[in-house]
Amino acid sequence: MRQKRRFVKSLLLETGFLLALNPLDRNHSWAVSILNECRRKHIKCYLSPAAPVEVSLVLKSRGFEESRISRVLRLMESIVAGAEVRSLNLGLSHAAKAAVLRGKYPELGFFDSLHAALAIEEGLEYGDLDETVRNVVERERSG
Repeated sequence: MRQKRRFVKSLLLETGFLLALNPLDRNHSWAVSILNECRRKHIKCYLSPAAPVEVSLVLKSRGFEESRISRVLRLMESIVAGAEVRSLNLGLSHAAKAAVLRGKYPELGFFDSLHAALAIEEGLEYGDLDETVRNVVERERSG
């Protein structure tokens, strides 16, 4: 008897998810639930390649020294690797789509446009916290 294949949702995660890995973050329980679902293979998670750069800038703007930023990024890396969160590559087509999106949706910032472009171009559901990015991705998909 053949087993039925179950559809597994594929999510794009980004900066909000990475920052929520901090136990003191208000969205930490959400991030932990995403990690658990990914570990159980109920969802496939993909990390936006722009997210580590954005996190680095956020931490720097909060006054973190470079050595501390490095430690935080390495800890984030070990956490997402343990949950089998996959990495995506950022290509020129993604950057081009992001530029189109910024022109069409002025409310999108630079990093948000990259995250949206990746979700759209890679056929991933936007799975992070930013409602602006989520709305743009949904509007682009609906035509």
